[in-house]
Amino acid sequence: MRRFPPRLVCAALLAAGSASGFAQSSGQSPGVGLRIETDLIRIPIENKDPVPLFVDADVIRGRGRDEIEAEGDAILRRRGQAVFADFIRHDAAVGDVTAQGNVVLVQRRNEVLGPFLFLNIDRQTGFMDNPTYRLTEVGGRGNAERMFFEGEDRFRVQRGRFTTCGPDDEDWYIRADELLIDQTRNVGTARNGLLVFQGVPLFYAPLMSFPLSSERKSGFLSPTFTLSGRNGPELALPYFWAIAPNMDYTATTRAMAKRGLQIGNEFRYLDPAYVGEARAEFLPSDQSTGQSRYLMSLQHRHQVGTDPLGGRWSGMLNMQKVSDDLYFRDMSTRIALTSLTNLPRDAMLTRGDAFGTLFFRSQRFQTLQDPLAPITPPYARLPQVYYTGNRLDVFGTDLGLVSEYVNFSHPTLPNGQRVLVNPSVTLPLQTTFGFVRPKVALHHTRYTMDAQTTTIGDATRTLPILSIDSGVVLERDTALFGRGMLQTLEPRLFYSYIPFRDQSRLPVFDSALPDPNFVTLFQENLYSGNDRIADANQVTAGLVSRLIDPDTGTERIRAGIAQRFYLDALQVTLPGSPDRGRSKSDLIGTLTGQLWRGWTLDAGLQYSSTLSTVERQVLGVRYLPEPGMVFNASYRYSRTQLEQIDLSTQWRLGMGWSTLSRFNYSFRDRTILEALAGLQYDDDCWSFRFVANRIAVGTQQATTALFFQIELGGLSRVGSNPLELLRRSIPGYVDTELNRSQSVTTIPHPMR
Repeated sequence: MRRFPPRLVCAALLAAGSASGFAQSSGQSPGVGLRIETDLIRIPIENKDPVPLFVDADVIRGRGRDEIEAEGDAILRRRGQAVFADFIRHDAAVGDVTAQGNVVLVQRRNEVLGPFLFLNIDRQTGFMDNPTYRLTEVGGRGNAERMFFEGEDRFRVQRGRFTTCGPDDEDWYIRADELLIDQTRNVGTARNGLLVFQGVPLFYAPLMSFPLSSERKSGFLSPTFTLSGRNGPELALPYFWAIAPNMDYTATTRAMAKRGLQIGNEFRYLDPAYVGEARAEFLPSDQSTGQSRYLMSLQHRHQVGTDPLGGRWSGMLNMQKVSDDLYFRDMSTRIALTSLTNLPRDAMLTRGDAFGTLFFRSQRFQTLQDPLAPITPPYARLPQVYYTGNRLDVFGTDLGLVSEYVNFSHPTLPNGQRVLVNPSVTLPLQTTFGFVRPKVALHHTRYTMDAQTTTIGDATRTLPILSIDSGVVLERDTALFGRGMLQTLEPRLFYSYIPFRDQSRLPVFDSALPDPNFVTLFQENLYSGNDRIADANQVTAGLVSRLIDPDTGTERIRAGIAQRFYLDALQVTLPGSPDRGRSKSDLIGTLTGQLWRGWTLDAGLQYSSTLSTVERQVLGVRYLPEPGMVFNASYRYSRTQLEQIDLSTQWRLGMGWSTLSRFNYSFRDRTILEALAGLQYDDDCWSFRFVANRIAVGTQQATTALFFQIELGGLSRVGSNPLELLRRSIPGYVDTELNRSQSVTTIPHPMR
């Protein structure tokens, strides 16, 4: 055997399987298939291995034609793989590698450190004793008595641990007799697995699987536990089935102490042309009410395609039904669901092209009644056909058309059909600093009434509509808190004229008087819908001013004020509404903007100068100095409807702790609409949330729920999930994302 001087070269290049292709140096033993020269590495004459292998060490020895030994800071590497050790032996004939002393195996997706390694680098099989390992992409790590390599990106750990916490952090880990890590499927499986948190065993399972990435995988999800006043203790166990990359199904068994066993089903699907979700919940026999209760819903959106004329077709379904009026109040702890009143059953087909949009619709509702505050259900539209279109720059004018046919159906109110045609012509006159837009429209409506449901006869209404919209934009340079700004001054005048027509005998299917705002004040018709067209001879005057950052174009502050002036007394009213014998509308004022270093303001005022009273008032303030720290305060007032205050916050207290709260109170009802209090703790690899929530679910009815959750980074969430509740209740709430790839320090390599 020939021994080469230490550090004669920094590397040697081997040909796998046989080194006979290397040129033979003079005087070298013919049994050594290796040529080494000072300051030069000779390229093999023949190298049939597409993945060459490099060796570097203080001392390199050759044994026969296929075996090489490297000693002293030895490195063996090839593409995507490297072995570091005090001593390495490689048998090129079979691909076996034996390494001893401070061994580090580095592969594409993991790193393993231990005292001894045996590995066949061709088959990626072998073992390491007493390993410490790290999954680079996943951010997980652990140790074991022995690790078996079972192919590329797959290994098996005997009597080991797994966690996503940092090297000096053992806040949680999985301890198992056997851990199977399959990074080809991104799945980990533990046999006789025990989940330990803060030194306390939380959960044992003879077979436990967990994801190694954010990709979906079939299996049982973490059970959730909730305590609520209406249902008592609840335990839900969901099973997730990843049917296909674009399709999945979740079945949830929910046990409620006060009601019984509910089965929930959710099916989701996604395609470039469509997306949808179907849900069904069944409670065969509610122990509290004695009746069977259920929910069914289907939501689907579909891009149908393009017709020969270039029209783009799409469809939509939104079908919802529950067994009874109190279903959401009893079964849900989310106010977004408990406040639902009208459940839609809506189907729509839409066609759009360069000329306009046509849609066909069938719509009805299930109205959920509060026994103490009943309401009138809305009309069903069975069917509705609607078309709106426009053509720009036709002989210098813009042409528009709105048309509709709809059949209104109701079990207790007059039924009938309405046909609407509303063409318009606009002359846009515009410069860089202002605009004038005269517009002429003709509103024609035809009613055909159902004689079996009403004594109202058929009727026709035709009204001409004239309007002129005009505005000017003025600019100047100014400063805000010492920063240069661009200020605009934008006065606007809007005039509309509609002659009076007696409409007292016409039905009211969808018209209402909306709350005045900056949008409705600059519209021709005082009413929403098409059953009432208010007579008009009126002028709306408005003024808007903006402060704009000239460097970024960001609008920092916007303030506006507007009011409508009636030149003639209004005569058209809705049934039951008093005559609006006023010469002007309420005054509308708004102020929004970013005031100073995280402070934002959103304020609105509706003031009746006729009655000298504030009709409506909204004031909202937010302080957001940085993500995860937010304070919201708002006050809402309506003279005839409500007066409420709403406070919410997420605020870091230090050492990973944050406080969570919300308080929504109605002064008029003298009741708490919603109250929330909680604590949140965020660490590098886990987080904890405790939330108590009380919400009003109906007139003189409320429910309380407790949420407790531990989230283990990269593994699962244990407990009930309050995240949706927190995002809704605290505007600006931020859920700390656990970045496992940053929480684990890379195992150091013994590099020279």
